Amino acid sequence: MKKFFLICLVLFIGIYSCNAQSLGRVGSATDITTTCTAGTVLMGGGTDVDAAFKWMINKSGGGDFVVIRATGTNAYNSYIYSLGGANSVETFLINTVAQANDATLVQTIMKAEAVFFAGGNQNDYITNYKGTALGTALDYLANTKHAPIGGTSAGMAIQGYIYYDGITNVNSSDVLPNPYASGTGIHYNDFLHNPFLQNTICDTHFVTKGGTTTNGITGRQGRLMTFLARMITDQSLHDVKGIACEEKTAICIDENGLGMVVGLGKAYFLEQWCAAPETCVSGQPLTWTNGARVYIISGSGSNTALPTNALSFDLTNWTTVAGGNYQFWTVNAGVLTIGQTTGTPTVCSLKVNEVTANQEIVIAPNPSHTNTTITLTDSAMASNVIVYNTLGQKMLEQYNLFEDKLILDITALPVATYCVEVQQGDKKYRTKLIKN
Repeated sequence: MKKFFLICLVLFIGIYSCNAQSLGRVGSATDITTTCTAGTVLMGGGTDVDAAFKWMINKSGGGDFVVIRATGTNAYNSYIYSLGGANSVETFLINTVAQANDATLVQTIMKAEAVFFAGGNQNDYITNYKGTALGTALDYLANTKHAPIGGTSAGMAIQGYIYYDGITNVNSSDVLPNPYASGTGIHYNDFLHNPFLQNTICDTHFVTKGGTTTNGITGRQGRLMTFLARMITDQSLHDVKGIACEEKTAICIDENGLGMVVGLGKAYFLEQWCAAPETCVSGQPLTWTNGARVYIISGSGSNTALPTNALSFDLTNWTTVAGGNYQFWTVNAGVLTIGQTTGTPTVCSLKVNEVTANQEIVIAPNPSHTNTTITLTDSAMASNVIVYNTLGQKMLEQYNLFEDKLILDITALPVATYCVEVQQGDKKYRTKLIKN
């Protein structure tokens, strides 16, 4: 009898240990299999955005929704399920490497049609999940099964190919005077691999946390600028990018890479504008006079309004945008300046070679050695034509008065690739010109 009791006890403990990570499930007790569509939710923390969860449920095809967290409760279960459409919602508390390698647990999560990371400390996720069976399962869900993946606060911070582990928890006022105050906290390409977040680092609670700079800017803007500067300096990366969300705000990135902003606050898309930082050295204030071009989109002002193309940013090209406005952010001797409407130089050397043909203007011949003709589809407006070199310097300017063709004499220009910008009223069109 005693032996039988011990066997039963061992079996009970074994079963309990396999399922101890589940904090409960609501909805159907039976899994279903649905056709899901890839998507990513980046949520800035604070109050959750209903619209983003509804979008994920739709992307899941009404399948089984899993919440993963390193600390906390199962409060998401009833909240997500109450939004309607999900077959079930289950929360797993996973806070050790052993749990992240538990075969039963991993197989259960791989059956999900949507996965969401709760907030907390991003280092808990990284330390316990990186290099584990769960990490492999997450890659399978996102890139093979194409289940939507999302996260808020720390759950957003871990989504980029590049991420900050948060161990030092620096503020903008810490790192602008010394970019290396964040220590070794920036990591590269060793955890999640979202195809639309390469060369990209994410930040959250963007204007709520992060302290206040010496010139009165409250938030993590300066911190994210130093992260971008470090990415260039430490890894020789170019065209680095950052995505940030305010609280109560989310970005829903669809299977085509279109990021649509929902919620009550703003989303920020930062891209290296031109040259690398002039000074990014341990113990010295950051200087980055070209800095970043930043596209800022305000959400709809509603917690429930679903994503639309009207408030969007295309992550496949970082140029197709809607519903927001551009700013340029720079740092000089540790002092951050935001809100500038013009970058320096006006046209960036990094971008000239990325300019593609524009249907509004045609240049022929191209390449050319002497003269070339610019044909405009709209000759009803006067045009100003400017030719920039790869340093963003103005090399040639010509005014065109209501003509549909304009002849450019480029004989005096050095052999190189140029950006031709045509201004008509408040519109600007750019295309590439090669002098051979």
